[in-house]
Amino acid sequence: MPERFGILCTAPKLAAPPRTAHALTRHGAEVCVVAPPDSYIALTRFKKADVLMPAPEIARKLPAIARTLAEDFGAHSILAGDDGAFMLLAQLITQLDRLELSDATRALIVRSAPPAERALQLVSDAAFICDQAGSSCAPPRSVANPAVPDAVHFAQSVGYPVMVKCDGGAGGSGVRRCRDKTQLLAALQAAHANKVDFILQEFLPGSVFAVALSGVCGRVAAAFAFEKHVTLGAHGVATVLRHDARPEILSHARALYERYCLNGFCGIDYIADANGELHLLEINRCIVPKSHFAREFGVDLAEAMLCSLRGQPIPAPQAPAHEYVALFPLEWYRDPESEFLSSAYHDVPWRDPAVLAAMIQDAAKAARPPANP
Repeated sequence: MPERFGILCTAPKLAAPPRTAHALTRHGAEVCVVAPPDSYIALTRFKKADVLMPAPEIARKLPAIARTLAEDFGAHSILAGDDGAFMLLAQLITQLDRLELSDATRALIVRSAPPAERALQLVSDAAFICDQAGSSCAPPRSVANPAVPDAVHFAQSVGYPVMVKCDGGAGGSGVRRCRDKTQLLAALQAAHANKVDFILQEFLPGSVFAVALSGVCGRVAAAFAFEKHVTLGAHGVATVLRHDARPEILSHARALYERYCLNGFCGIDYIADANGELHLLEINRCIVPKSHFAREFGVDLAEAMLCSLRGQPIPAPQAPAHEYVALFPLEWYRDPESEFLSSAYHDVPWRDPAVLAAMIQDAAKAARPPANP
């Protein structure tokens, strides 16, 4: 019987989950999609089954959905398609002792999320980053949830600009660079008004690198590293990637994956400062826009994960098929005349036409100028 997975999504307009569904099915697995009906992944043809409902309803019914995935679909685990989905899985694992569940459902949940203590730490970006202060790739100097006087003192001690990073952000959302005290106070006011945890962090200029990983229940199957060569805005999501082996961050990222007993796919970001020293920036605890790569950077994460699950030898990394990858539709949206659309490998989902059509339609809407009043 093929290996089966649930892919859980709460955010509708993400390109990575349907592509990862394709990557898994390419290697013989089957997928049940759990997502909002207006999501890209709801449109994918690379699914065996689906459970489509609004995100708040998914959150309320997740124990029952997990039972369906375990007992009716026979899933090995639930893969988080976005950070919101990971948070739901983390909440579920912490409630495990209070829920009436079958043995099969309970086992599915345990395979899908880290142990409760680790899951709770991962849910809080602030807690996770501050816990890494003594690591080999220590984050920039940081403080979690400081009161206003402490925040001002911290900024004065490390020097402006400083970064305010709110929990729950992705692709640069929830991140503000504060160049002076006035901007810092405004960012703190916004964080407090939204009642979210945040970290205040020293700003380090430099090149941003990342590692994409896959694995099974805390065991890394494969990983590759790359530079975020072009981004959407100063602190936004990457639109063009450049392969860069970076063994030091590969080793560090593998250790984090295993320490936190992650399952499925994730991505971990780093920055190289002016001296070339590497610092941890953040962890994305879910499917990322590189999880579907088929050896573009020498490693097929989905294939490696399935080989690990099957007890088969994991294919050795190969030479990268491409040096640069332009991510669709992000680079096209950023600059329709970008040289990378022709010079780099452009990962357009040609084999998933409904998903491709929805992405094109949404990108066109976003680029359309407002109507005259």
